[in-house]
Amino acid sequence: MNSQILEKVEKSGVCGIKKAELKKLFGTDCETSLDELAKEDKVIVDNKGVAHYVWSKDNYLSHVSQNDPKFKILSRLVTNLENKISQMQSAQIPQNTVDFQIHFDKCISEHSASLGWTPLSEIRAKVCASLDITPEKFYSLVSTLIEQNQSKYEISTGGQEGIHVRGMLHGYIRKL
Repeated sequence: MNSQILEKVEKSGVCGIKKAELKKLFGTDCETSLDELAKEDKVIVDNKGVAHYVWSKDNYLSHVSQNDPKFKILSRLVTNLENKISQMQSAQIPQNTVDFQIHFDKCISEHSASLGWTPLSEIRAKVCASLDITPEKFYSLVSTLIEQNQSKYEISTGGQEGIHVRGMLHGYIRKL
């Protein structure tokens, strides 16, 4: 009986079907079937005026978006928010460590002293400005980069800022 009721509800489209009409067609036993279908999220039972109507999930969303001004406003706000989030995610330039590594290595070579040591704070300032990332994101990417390429970089304790390794602040780096 559930499948017959569901088929009738889906055929009703965006307008839905009165619960009383379903009771006429399928008898009072359809009440338990409707409850089961509602628990499975296959149908939605809601008031439309004074009568109870039944919709399929997709048809109900279409109905509400066409007829409920509050839902329209919320739907637009959610859509705009989703668009802004996707724009913000796509605007982040260093989406992987390879992009970051290119800028990072360039800054190390530009700022390194005669022994090759460079303060991470100087590199952070330049990389954050060029890639438009936060200092937290910078140090997170530096930690990942150093962990993945231990044979390419050497870090040293000291400095005013840097990454913490085994409880000590490492604020200098050089490329090997």
